[in-house]
Amino acid sequence: MKKTLLFIAVALLFCFVSAQDLYDMNIISTIEITFEEADWEQILNTYFANGNNDRLEGTALINGTLFDSVGVRYKGNSSCDTTRAKNPFNIKLDYIIENQTYDGYGTLKLSNEFVDPSFVREALGFEIAAKYCPACKVNYANVYVNNQLIGLYTNVQSIDKFFVRSYYNNDENALIKGNPVIGVGAASLWYLGPDSTTYYTSYEMKSDYGWQELINLCFTLNHNTSEIENILDVDRLLWFLAFHNTLVSTDSPVMLPHNFYLYQDDNGQFNYICWDLNMAFGTFSGGQGHPPMSLTEFQTFDPFYNIGNVYFPIISRILPTPEYFKTYIAHIRTILEENFSNGWYETRALELQGIIDNSVLVDPNKFYTYNDFINNIDNSIQYGPHIVVGITELMEGRITFLNNHDAFNVTVPVISDITTSPEVIAPNSTVWITVGTTNADLLKIGYRQNEYDKFEKLEMFDDGNHNDNLAGDGIFGISLDTGYLDIQYYIYAENTYAAVLSPQRAEYEYHTLDVITETGDIVINEINYHSSDDFNTGDWIELYNPGQTALNLAGWIFRDENDSHQFILEDTIIESNGYFVLCQDSVIFSSLFPEVTNFVGDFDFGLSGGGETVRLFDADENLIDSVEYDDEGGWVTLPDGNGATLELIDPLFDNNLPESWQASQEHGTPGTVNSNGIAISDNLIN
Repeated sequence: MKKTLLFIAVALLFCFVSAQDLYDMNIISTIEITFEEADWEQILNTYFANGNNDRLEGTALINGTLFDSVGVRYKGNSSCDTTRAKNPFNIKLDYIIENQTYDGYGTLKLSNEFVDPSFVREALGFEIAAKYCPACKVNYANVYVNNQLIGLYTNVQSIDKFFVRSYYNNDENALIKGNPVIGVGAASLWYLGPDSTTYYTSYEMKSDYGWQELINLCFTLNHNTSEIENILDVDRLLWFLAFHNTLVSTDSPVMLPHNFYLYQDDNGQFNYICWDLNMAFGTFSGGQGHPPMSLTEFQTFDPFYNIGNVYFPIISRILPTPEYFKTYIAHIRTILEENFSNGWYETRALELQGIIDNSVLVDPNKFYTYNDFINNIDNSIQYGPHIVVGITELMEGRITFLNNHDAFNVTVPVISDITTSPEVIAPNSTVWITVGTTNADLLKIGYRQNEYDKFEKLEMFDDGNHNDNLAGDGIFGISLDTGYLDIQYYIYAENTYAAVLSPQRAEYEYHTLDVITETGDIVINEINYHSSDDFNTGDWIELYNPGQTALNLAGWIFRDENDSHQFILEDTIIESNGYFVLCQDSVIFSSLFPEVTNFVGDFDFGLSGGGETVRLFDADENLIDSVEYDDEGGWVTLPDGNGATLELIDPLFDNNLPESWQASQEHGTPGTVNSNGIAISDNLIN
């Protein structure tokens, strides 16, 4: 692979800071906030009491990197109290300075360990959730204000455009936070009618639009449930419910419908996203007038709580469906096996405590004693009116209860063998998948050929006619047609009482069938990343195929150096010795370059004006080519496919440049015309 270093002079378009990983769990971050106002605490208390989300402007020094003009406010509900010295913070780095971020993160959310003597509930909860669904990154931070240590906080990633773009490849769709007023219809997806204003007190819109989409979701769930998979990722919801119920995280939609986000992906499906896990592991029991729960009640919390409550349709309208019910139980079983029955959670909790031990010891404003911190892994701690149960005493009883519950104490199907043929899978061919099972009556395969598509489901057959050996022998088969992309798939097997998936973490994880394609030697030939006002073409990238055969680039991926942006190609043929251009605006591009016919618009990659690395991967995630550029240095000129060349007005111009043109680079002025009548640009490169 070639890696070309290109140098070019342009203005810095945005401020992007990259330093220590903001969410490295093995490193405690240091966040130092400075306000000019000596009475900053009273100001923040007033802002919070007024409920207007106003922010106090200051500076933030984060792991040695200074951020100017940040906006700070308190956050939270019960965790924030203006009589306390240690309240949770929301720090907006780009409050004044647009695009000011730390490794792409624009907002910091800092939790104060309210009702958690162990200091690990939120961190441990998010680490477990991340095994089964998109989840926030998390670590710890010592927070100072005006040179005074406030204490140790849990530093939780904000669910914002950066988060959804990282997981869903798009940040422009509806993003909604459950933010209810307690009562019937509060953020439970209960249908409140067609008037969007009736939803305003239960949900908080975080995107530019989405009320009608939310109303459609609520109507479909409550009145047309058979179509629910068209508008809701049901498997993501089942993992969400299984996670909260297993961890007795009742400050969530299993008991109280808040502390979640919904994001609608490009398939039109809403995805449930976990939020606010500071009261996981049995620390919340007062929802909906429910009296305080004892340790035994926490341990034996009903895995089907609210299944008969019509005002909780995400439970009462979903779990009664047999396939969803069995999948939900399978997900709980997986969470138990992988995190609790094997003792992993206790080992990890002690590891987390080891990382933060000294910081907890010196925290001047912690709500509990250091001994409480040490003891709450195993034992209950009294704090005012709260009794905070020990994590292991809770989960040991819960493991026993769930394993002996009738819904879990049944015969489970076994998937013993998965085979595919042929061994080498070509594009546009047929592949057979066979699965050996015991105790299974029905098998389905979920499959797709793009990681951002939803899985399509097909029933598999044990009839002797689908490459499945003999009818009724427990071997099921199905054939799939391939394209140019790899096939991602999982297997669902059920009997009357239970279901199992392979892999167990499906649909979040999946098996892959590699479709063999010739990658050739495609190169990033020319790029334009900062057009001048006089000649604005928009960002574009030109690819060149120096090989002897045409290639289909379906599924190939462009990424930036931090994997924060990517663009996936659809069916794209590039001929031998041919070119292909991706451009931001196809109308502008075609008007400026009418002779270029092999291009595609809507390239929303957003090449950085200050310099970065652009990488091209094939559909199997193999790095094919990369280009690195920045703001310093001179021009390099080499022929097509062999190195960097100054791009001219014509993106298909022969890059074997004449001597007169090379001389003009040394003496010409960007934006002028050289002796050959060819425009010189300060921002078009190859």
